[in-house]
Amino acid sequence: MINNPVMLRFVLCGAIIFCLAFAEVKGQDILQLLLTTQNAKDPAAIEARIDKFITDLRKKQTNRNEQDFLQVIFQEAHRKFFKTYKPYTQFSEVFENGRYDCLSATSLLAIVLDALGYNFHLIETNYHIFISVQTSKGMVLLESTDRLNGFVTSAQQIEKRISSYKENQLQSNNSERLHYQFNLNLYQIIQANQLSGLLLFNQAIVAFNSQQYETCALRLGEAIRVYDSPRTSEFATILIAAISNSSINDETKKDLIRPFAKYIRATLASR
Repeated sequence: MINNPVMLRFVLCGAIIFCLAFAEVKGQDILQLLLTTQNAKDPAAIEARIDKFITDLRKKQTNRNEQDFLQVIFQEAHRKFFKTYKPYTQFSEVFENGRYDCLSATSLLAIVLDALGYNFHLIETNYHIFISVQTSKGMVLLESTDRLNGFVTSAQQIEKRISSYKENQLQSNNSERLHYQFNLNLYQIIQANQLSGLLLFNQAIVAFNSQQYETCALRLGEAIRVYDSPRTSEFATILIAAISNSSINDETKKDLIRPFAKYIRATLASR
């Protein structure tokens, strides 16, 4: 149990692309869900930029095999959109100021890959999200936060990277923040329509780190309605403890805690 406000760090890094025939998502559906939950300043402008990006990519697709074209997608996404890495970046920031992390970058790549005919799996771990791709020339791993060395085709290197993700070790590009280690071992496929839930979850964490507990509770509730991640129970418990120990008035505390009471019961039942 945490007695003092905690700077909670939820790093979603290491976006990989993995194209498998049985994963099926719709790029426009993904985009609309993301725009709906992001409060973007100009959703139409974001949609127009993505449409143009995909159109420009199609012109580069001629006479390239799957693997070569995948590398073009990776390189062009970094050249045009992924400028500055920043944890907890929201999807709209990719277009508004060039900031990205692996969750926001993966969200854009999911839209583009779907539009260009790639089938893929999104895999969630404690601190990462990645996508998996089998091209006609073999598996490819794309590390969205590694502009220079993130396109990996070596089977040995791919296995090594995936093994490191399965270890669920906390990683950080920001050593100034304190971190919370999740007491679970998460490694599972999620659906593309759940990306917006993870982005909302990150908004909740940003609010928590700023001790804005009312905003945190609101965003966490919204995230749960989209995707009730296995890590929700732990975070809800942390949030309840922080709210209980805060200077918020008692009635407001009750209102904020009430929607998450079931997670406390679930935690106690599992002990």
